[in-house]
Amino acid sequence: MNSIPRELLIICDASPLILLAKVGRLDLVGALADEVWIPAAVWKEVVTEGAGRPEVALIASTFAGAVQLPDAELVAAFRFQVDEGEAAAMALAARNRHACLLMDDARGRALAELNHFRCIGTLGLLVRAKRGGLLPALRPVFRQLRVADWYIEERLLRRTLMVVDES
Repeated sequence: MNSIPRELLIICDASPLILLAKVGRLDLVGALADEVWIPAAVWKEVVTEGAGRPEVALIASTFAGAVQLPDAELVAAFRFQVDEGEAAAMALAARNRHACLLMDDARGRALAELNHFRCIGTLGLLVRAKRGGLLPALRPVFRQLRVADWYIEERLLRRTLMVVDES
């Protein structure tokens, strides 16, 4: 196994959690971080409001102790530009500059970049896991994600597979 670059803290938004749980690879988040936080708003969106969906039980059991309440004023400031979960994740990141946001939403990632927050998406997390020896291949995971309604441009998938020598 290769040396895996680990984050001190990953703060998760909803879509990467849901997608990774749907394909049974939620373990990768914890494998790539010393600590994982789920903003309370994301927990509510995914676990409370998503109750009954098959992936919710895995998310709840994996991250029950990871729920964090961000500063309400910071959430309100970010909320003008992104949804509640993304705003809560950024509010936590604002107070924890060493954190890395796990977020797929383009608008959220753009705002994160404007605020100089480090950010990685589901695709980047999977590439890091592959390079670290946690995944033998990305192609089968990409197929599973597509079945789970993951939208990503085909060109980006092909380019990613080339980068990790799976072309």
